[in-house]
Amino acid sequence: MYTLSVLHIASFHGNIGDNANHNGFRKMLRKYYPGNITFDEIEMREFYQSWNIRNFNSEEFIVTCNDYDLVVIGGGNFFELKWDYSVTGTTVNMSNETLEKIQTPIFFNALGCDIAKGASREAIEKFKRFLDYSLQSPRILISLRNDGSYKTVQTLYGADYAKRIPVVPDGAFFMEVEEREYNEVVTNEKLIGLNIVSDMSDLRFDSTKEKKISYDEYLHQMGKVINAFLMSNNQYTLLLFPHIYSDLKAIYDLMIHIDDRLLRTRIKVAPLLTGSGSEEYIFGLYKKCQVVMGMRFHSNVCAIAHNIPTIGLSSYKKIDDLYEELKLGNRIVHVNQEGFQNKLSNELIRVLKESDLIKNIYIEVNKDILQRGQVFYQEMMNWLMKRI
Repeated sequence: MYTLSVLHIASFHGNIGDNANHNGFRKMLRKYYPGNITFDEIEMREFYQSWNIRNFNSEEFIVTCNDYDLVVIGGGNFFELKWDYSVTGTTVNMSNETLEKIQTPIFFNALGCDIAKGASREAIEKFKRFLDYSLQSPRILISLRNDGSYKTVQTLYGADYAKRIPVVPDGAFFMEVEEREYNEVVTNEKLIGLNIVSDMSDLRFDSTKEKKISYDEYLHQMGKVINAFLMSNNQYTLLLFPHIYSDLKAIYDLMIHIDDRLLRTRIKVAPLLTGSGSEEYIFGLYKKCQVVMGMRFHSNVCAIAHNIPTIGLSSYKKIDDLYEELKLGNRIVHVNQEGFQNKLSNELIRVLKESDLIKNIYIEVNKDILQRGQVFYQEMMNWLMKRI
């Protein structure tokens, strides 16, 4: 069988969640393509204005794309409508003229469409022109990830647009990790996993809004929750998981509010790793946890995917949307709201008591996710095989 050459454009460094996404996506692609697949990678940040290394609309890029059998863009949150400089209003600053010149099939892979940071009318109109071209092109397949993006497209452009774009589970739902030994884990140690963030703190923790709290108040109350839990439950250790470098700041900021005796004896921090393969180490370490409390999207996705009981720590709409799409909305605590600490304390105790029940619920959720993924990737492969 013919070897499929793929040009994969996405973020590959700096966020462990992206690596989990690509891991699961490639697993599914290989499952449904009958031959071998080779991947060449281009880091998406090379197209960012801040890096300014590559140009989507250059002749060099077009020629490069046409040297492959398939161009994959994503996954990731690359349909975020916040970039007025872009011809599409998104990170994918690719003109319709460029799309016309690329003869290779293009698969926009499970992208997030997001307006939570604000979207100008100009960006919304630009993205509509991109959709108008792409949705009628036989060489282009657009898909949205299961994080509320479908609702965003439907709200902005109506049901006629949304129903033409398939929703696919984020690739990280399909990642598998092997059991291994970890230096971070002592035999029979009971771990509580926690992922916290400090980026976009003004947006996440806007205390000028009714019943919202500041970032500093959140840290103070989260510290109280951790102190009380660990003091009352001597058998548990807290393991903090940074996903990107700024998470290290959040971890340090939180540690200021944790009792020194606990910091020295009952708190651990997982390594900050990056690049292909690092996801298998970190999310294997997730599997050692009794429960995972996460603020980042992939902290929640990867824990749920491995049937680990979770508490979604929401300070950003995407966490709410993920849990709602999975019909798990009762698993969320809004940590940017007054009084969250009481709900979180009670929820943590409840989840530990009902761990087996929650695992069984997640097993059923993942069966549905896998079935949806299998249907989509079979259809995606049928689309591709007609064009190579």
